[in-house]
Amino acid sequence: MTNNQLGIYDHTTGENVVREMTAQEKTQRNAEIEAWQTAKENAKLEAEQLRATKIAAYEKLGLTEAEIEALLPTPTPLVKPTASA
Repeated sequence: MTNNQLGIYDHTTGENVVREMTAQEKTQRNAEIEAWQTAKENAKLEAEQLRATKIAAYEKLGLTEAEIEALLPTPTPLVKPTASA
């Protein structure tokens, strides 16, 4: 899903201008989206690594799986994924 239009609203005149993005603006937008996705994936990986490190430390202390789960509950998604056709 791409939106190749920009909306500009001038509050002083009340003028609303909608125009197509230039090639440079599209390139910049795509780069920003890619950077955002990469940062999101990196943050997820870091969180998973931190969780694994904590679990390993708890196991070294001799905690059971139930005790570890009580201290560090398994994350659950906020929204259930839907099947897409």
